[in-house]
Amino acid sequence: MPRKYSRAALGAALPLTLLLASCGGGGTSTNYEGSILSGHVLMGAGQPVNGNGTGNVCLYAVTGGLGNPLNTTISPATSTGTLLTSSCFPTDANGNFSVNLTSFYGPVLIQVAGGTYTNVASGTTSLTNLTSTNASLQALVNIGGGGTVDAVVTPLTTIATAMITPNSGLTLANYAAASTKVAGEFQLGGLNINAAPVAGDAYDKALKGVQEYLVAAPASTDDPNANNLLTWNLTASNVQGDYTSAYNVINNTALTFTFY
Repeated sequence: MPRKYSRAALGAALPLTLLLASCGGGGTSTNYEGSILSGHVLMGAGQPVNGNGTGNVCLYAVTGGLGNPLNTTISPATSTGTLLTSSCFPTDANGNFSVNLTSFYGPVLIQVAGGTYTNVASGTTSLTNLTSTNASLQALVNIGGGGTVDAVVTPLTTIATAMITPNSGLTLANYAAASTKVAGEFQLGGLNINAAPVAGDAYDKALKGVQEYLVAAPASTDDPNANNLLTWNLTASNVQGDYTSAYNVINNTALTFTFY
């Protein structure tokens, strides 16, 4: 049965707490109360990404529109930025993580490199075929004001991040605008890509389209690791046509997507 999230339930269900190791460049305040970052990494509704005990989640302070993310184009991946925690850490079996950012204030780049999930199109359970230029999955979130800040990381939040990097910079305003653009282009009908998808809704169907794109031709041959889709490189291969085909196959529909 698809997992549904609420702020109260997530606050109680996420026991992992990692202490802040570095303030990065986001700034601090003597009156700052601290915030809990409550994250959920999903490939679709009820389809979490499990870190399996390996540090697949990394958090970076964003300074001057740059997050300096992991470079996953080489092996092993190399961090070129300032981590906000002493090390990267794993999502749990439900794709969740919780981090206590007690001294940080400002935008945070979430980056998820690695983990397993169950692809609805193939039944495979690995993120190894999901590799973009800088990371597997990304999202941007603002930390500040105390309390708990919820964040969802999916392929669509990754695309929104790619739209503004490096063209217009990793600012919250740019990310919000890109998130709205992504929701429109993937025909989400007003749904917010920074909220968890619900089984059968437009967001869930869009993410299922991504999963089909990863494993079925022509996308699996034109763009085998979804690099062009996730980095929004629309001229390198037939991203628009391949995604349209993948979406319609997995969802038994006849929609047409126009990306720009």
